[in-house]
Amino acid sequence: MSRLDDNLDNNNKSKENFLKKHANSIVFLLLLTVIVSIITYWRILIQIDMGPVSDSFEFLSNALVFAGQGTGYSDLLRPPFFSFIISLIFRLGYISSSVIFYVDGGLFVFGVIGLFMLLKTRFNDLESFLGGLLYATFPIVLTNLGVGFSDLASVSFTIWTFYFLVLAVKKNSKFFILAFSFAMFAFLTRYNSALIIFPIFLYILINKDKVNFKNILIGITASLLIIIPLLIFNYERFGNIIYPFINFESNSSIVSVSSELVSYIPNIFFFLENFPGYVGFQGSIIVLIVVIFVVLYLLLLFIRNHQDKINLFEGLSLKNGLKNIKLIIFVVLVIIFLGSFDKIYYMINELLFFAIVYLFYDLTKNIKLKHLNLNIMFFGWFMAFFIFHSIFLIKDNRYFMLMAPPVAYFMIFGLVELSNRIKINLKSKNITFPLLAILLTTIIFLSTASYLPLVQQTNNNQSVANEDIKLASQWLTSYDINYKSKIIYADSWPNFSWYLKTNINPMPVFKDNQSFYEAIKDYNFNQQDSNAFNNYSIANNAYYYLSVRQGLNLISYTPIKQFGYVTIYKRNN
Repeated sequence: MSRLDDNLDNNNKSKENFLKKHANSIVFLLLLTVIVSIITYWRILIQIDMGPVSDSFEFLSNALVFAGQGTGYSDLLRPPFFSFIISLIFRLGYISSSVIFYVDGGLFVFGVIGLFMLLKTRFNDLESFLGGLLYATFPIVLTNLGVGFSDLASVSFTIWTFYFLVLAVKKNSKFFILAFSFAMFAFLTRYNSALIIFPIFLYILINKDKVNFKNILIGITASLLIIIPLLIFNYERFGNIIYPFINFESNSSIVSVSSELVSYIPNIFFFLENFPGYVGFQGSIIVLIVVIFVVLYLLLLFIRNHQDKINLFEGLSLKNGLKNIKLIIFVVLVIIFLGSFDKIYYMINELLFFAIVYLFYDLTKNIKLKHLNLNIMFFGWFMAFFIFHSIFLIKDNRYFMLMAPPVAYFMIFGLVELSNRIKINLKSKNITFPLLAILLTTIIFLSTASYLPLVQQTNNNQSVANEDIKLASQWLTSYDINYKSKIIYADSWPNFSWYLKTNINPMPVFKDNQSFYEAIKDYNFNQQDSNAFNNYSIANNAYYYLSVRQGLNLISYTPIKQFGYVTIYKRNN
């Protein structure tokens, strides 16, 4: 009994020691979690009022299929994991479109917690807190938070992937099992998250002396076991275990895309040009501060001819032939990469870039720059997605969210370096960063408080349109109790499929390929446009056409009811 008491005492002491050692980290993490949870809940309430968008309804419909309660409509070519998580709640009996908002928000908070832990491997508690808060309040993140897209969920799994990867290198190689498992979760949430394989293996390669390759193989095996149920599901549904992946890759490899598509944007500088809007006022202030600091610092080094100036490629000489060859290869690869950036298959650009980064590391590793391997990992993370989305001709602002965590990392990195060189001392302690943190946190709170109401105001038409779709669906179920046996086409088919609980067919776009929310503003359809919708409906034997396009004159159909933006057309017998 005394031995048991001793064990209990030792356990209590170890817990006390752990709490004392990590007290500050726990406080900052709890504070960050509470703040972000409040912001997330506020954003979810706004989204509940606005209602889901079409993509969200597709994830919801897939979740019904996974829960064994499908209504006939689904899009199972989409990555399944986000819908699978939602389906777990559906299985408990709570089926509502609001579920997707809470799942999206919960996974986002989970990701912010992971980012704090990841930043802690490099920064102190306050710096990590500010980094997590920055990421959580970027305007591009707030805009898409809680909407019910899979992007932020995928980012959250990616964050935890890199956290476990760093632990596997720094602490214990067994963490590779979790790292590769979470990488698979990220991939199954959003297929192009497969690009993280480049920075993952780059980080492993530059730390090859610190890792156990046996555990890497075990981790890869664990991740493959996770995907087996999906492969079986794909075989049963499509007759091909990798069909959805092939479909995604074919869509991602488009070289020529119609310029009429709404999101057709060939500009490779798209994300750079819109960068200030993505990171907001607080992010732009940080970038401005850091850029000014770097310019002034380099200028002072040049003027003073600093004796400790670092030559990145120190040791190059006629006698050092191997290093000279590596430098030549490095320069050649950089020229090829820049010259071919948007002219060849994106995967070749990805491979070129990571070859360049590894050569850079190999040429500079003897300088022993602090945290060089982490800096390279985060830079590789950013560039993996930047290269792909800059080259890919279909662009959307929300794709920047995949690059947002490394952007927050480098913002904190810049502020830390600035604080270490421009010191404001108080009682022999440098308080430059704490002062900056207070200033930036205040700006973040003010900008977030003013930005979230704008999200609701600027999307008011979405709220109205969703209510119209819901009312129109309710009316049709009463008007025609046999509607499920009829062929129905709709402009916003995922929305109608959810409310009508049946398969609704998609109506193609025949006027400038407008998106849904552009369509509901359009009153300028001519008869030629109307004929295109009419003829397609007749050719496909549509009995009803549920339209959000104003001003159509369908010869073969009669409008039988209108709810705001929505007009219900019935075929003339």
